Amino acid sequence: MKKYRYNIDNLDCANCAREIEEKLNKNKKFKNVVVNFNTSKISYESNENISIKELNELVKKVEPNASVTDNEVKQEKEYHLSILLIGVSIGLLANFLPVSNIIKTILFIVAYVLLLYRTTINAIKLLIKSKSINENALITISCIGALAIGNSMEGMMVIVLYTIGKILEEKAINNSRKSIKNLLDIKQPYANKKDKDKITKIEVEEIKLNDILVVKKGEKIPVDGIIVKGNTSLDTSALTGESELVYVQEKSSVLSGSINIGNVIEIKATSLFENSTVSKILELLEDATDKKTKTETTIAKISKVYTPVIIILAILIMIFLPLIMDISYKESLYRGLTFLVISCPCAIAISIPLSYFTGIGIASKNGILIKGSNYLDNLVHSNNIIFDKTGTLTEGKLEINEVQACDGYDKAEILKIACSIESKSKHPIAHTFVQYKKDHSLELEEVENFESIAGKGLKGDINGQTYFIGNKTLFSQDINLENNKMSTTVIIGTENEIYGLITLKDKIRDETPSTIASLNAKGIKTTMITGDNEATAKLVADEIGLSNYYADLLPQDKVNIVSNAVSKHHDVAMVGDGVNDTPSLARANVGIAMGLEGADVAIETADIVLLEDKLSKINLLVDLAKKTMGKIKFNVAFCLSVKVILMILGIAGYISLWEAVLIGDMGITLLVVGNSLLLAK
Repeated sequence: MKKYRYNIDNLDCANCAREIEEKLNKNKKFKNVVVNFNTSKISYESNENISIKELNELVKKVEPNASVTDNEVKQEKEYHLSILLIGVSIGLLANFLPVSNIIKTILFIVAYVLLLYRTTINAIKLLIKSKSINENALITISCIGALAIGNSMEGMMVIVLYTIGKILEEKAINNSRKSIKNLLDIKQPYANKKDKDKITKIEVEEIKLNDILVVKKGEKIPVDGIIVKGNTSLDTSALTGESELVYVQEKSSVLSGSINIGNVIEIKATSLFENSTVSKILELLEDATDKKTKTETTIAKISKVYTPVIIILAILIMIFLPLIMDISYKESLYRGLTFLVISCPCAIAISIPLSYFTGIGIASKNGILIKGSNYLDNLVHSNNIIFDKTGTLTEGKLEINEVQACDGYDKAEILKIACSIESKSKHPIAHTFVQYKKDHSLELEEVENFESIAGKGLKGDINGQTYFIGNKTLFSQDINLENNKMSTTVIIGTENEIYGLITLKDKIRDETPSTIASLNAKGIKTTMITGDNEATAKLVADEIGLSNYYADLLPQDKVNIVSNAVSKHHDVAMVGDGVNDTPSLARANVGIAMGLEGADVAIETADIVLLEDKLSKINLLVDLAKKTMGKIKFNVAFCLSVKVILMILGIAGYISLWEAVLIGDMGITLLVVGNSLLLAK
């Protein structure tokens, strides 16, 4: 089953997006239809090749103004201000000109036709084609009702204020979409391909593996690659959220989306565009708000019956209010129309997805990829975060911590021999010695007869002497490692003599203790799981301030611990490196992968990906999730409470029609949209 994604233009109503989505999901040709109001995109899966024309016909049955296109939506929703001004002018003339009542009525009808025709046509089309009603019907009924009972000027004010509100609302939504789009504008639209001495500008989609690409100052790196010529500084903030520049040179790996701010460099493409880091990020962000949260799903279910119930209540008010209160049926009709206007559900329908959309956009700006707004919800409720040790709480890279030389031997000489022999090996521990050699500019000895002894270590000849480097099984002597049991120890010597011990230790990340302390202060339980022995685990746990940890674990043991935590605490987050911890990340309610190492596995498995190995971003992520949910709860509570109060006042006769649309519809909508966008601050 193939997945399709198109842009959808003139989608100015969150309720309309929901209705299109529900309608298409009932069609057997479509599967997993998602209409994303925030990004103005529609996606679905299908075994059939459905044309855009056919898709448009189905969409327009629900929302006549919407149109599906495979081109980028550039044009904002157009409200015809000229018609609005003409309609208002005619209405004002009808109200103030000293003419007969017949002329006044004719002028008001003309004004209403100009102002209300689009809203009325949309309401009628929707009613005929999909047998449903929305806010267009509520506004149409209210305005025509006001005209019918002689409140012509107030009815006109309703549609004028409603139209102005839609203009302002659309501006706010479009500004949000643009700001997020600009924020995520990390794709380089072209590449400079070098073929011998000729440079040709090509589309990034045309890049092939091993192509040589020239990246000039100010350009983004088009695909992942390796520098083959030159050196420069890169701005990686679009990927990691960090403003500090990264220096790169020949043989350095570089990621697509990074901006070259220094010298011209040449890179060799190591990935196609569709497999590059920037492509994966953009795909993830496009899909992020497609996944509906429980909150959005609940609101969608309520919305199905909301408008019909409101209309029934309004009719009941019009019929029975004169029986309860000492008012005429004309006044009762007026109050029922006011009730309809106040009840428009736009504010809630817009503010919830917009809050999630803004939160995900802010996270991406800070180098945090969230695959769906539902994971923000899960994170808010997670009161237990489980951390893998190696590569998460620690840097995952061994460094030389201590050198113990036996009597008569020099530490510097021991290190020189060790680095010389280890440089021939491809074992992960050898990387530590290679890095030490680079950092300290050691001159290595020539090694002959190098041999790797599986499970034990290495051996090699230097200046005619055979040396052994490895664990104690490589040596016949009885070696006491009791004092070194919390670290990895490499022994160096000859067949008959031990020269010394080199202790390697995994460094704890600088921000780990403060991150754990901050999470604990928030009331979040933190737990470490590791395959290391009890002594090593306790040492790390004590150093970073963790009281809960599990040691000597196999991968399946880690999954069992996460599963038990999920069954007890329900919402559990797991933080790992995204490679060895894949099963545990998948089992947790929220799987969070560290860094871009093993990016393929991390991006595929985890629900949230940190694009930089900074554990402190867990705190930022938790705070952002809570603030996003806080905005949503406030918006819903604010909308409901204000609308209920205004409904009561409207029924009691204290709210006029134009005040109902100014405060109860347009005013509340703009306030909650603005409040949602405040997350960006």
